[in-house]
Amino acid sequence: MAEVKVLVEGIHKMLDDGKMRIGSTVTLIKSNKNIIVDTGSFLDKDQLIEGLNKEGFSVEDIDAVILTHLHLDHTVNTYLFKNAKIYYRLRGGNFIGLVGFPQEGKIQRNDLENDTEIAENVSILLTPGHTEDLISVVVKTSVGNVIITGDAIDSEKMADLNNPPGFYWDLDEFNKSRRKILEIADYIIPGHGGMFKVK
Repeated sequence: MAEVKVLVEGIHKMLDDGKMRIGSTVTLIKSNKNIIVDTGSFLDKDQLIEGLNKEGFSVEDIDAVILTHLHLDHTVNTYLFKNAKIYYRLRGGNFIGLVGFPQEGKIQRNDLENDTEIAENVSILLTPGHTEDLISVVVKTSVGNVIITGDAIDSEKMADLNNPPGFYWDLDEFNKSRRKILEIADYIIPGHGGMFKVK
């Protein structure tokens, strides 16, 4: 079985000074490969590195980075992982040059489909809606299926299908993706928040 550890608990809120603070959840998966899912925003860099160090890793120890989608709050620190292969799904515009990606040769897959296996007990689930190309990561662990959803379910509140999403590419696809996740998840790690148990 694989293990998951949230290194950075994502945030998406208005601060007292009127500024918006946005950063994605950053998750470490330990399997036969060391994997990071989403790399967070500029302000998350130090916490990401410290979190890895606490788990006994450095950025050089990461074999793969999976990006749930290419919005900057989920991808900015990708450049740190120079030894990692980068996995993502690209539909629509190409933002690759904007996020400091490593050299082209490190980009492993941009054609991911359902059930694409990245490592033992780690696979891809297509979950479009927030964006056309959004993917989630299914991790089989000792406590059941943990799904790292990116912004397919960006917070625990969005696991309630009665709550409408705030930003989406396609509302019908968004709701289909949420239902698909909820059917198979025991736990969810959302795009902006901590892990929670599916009710």
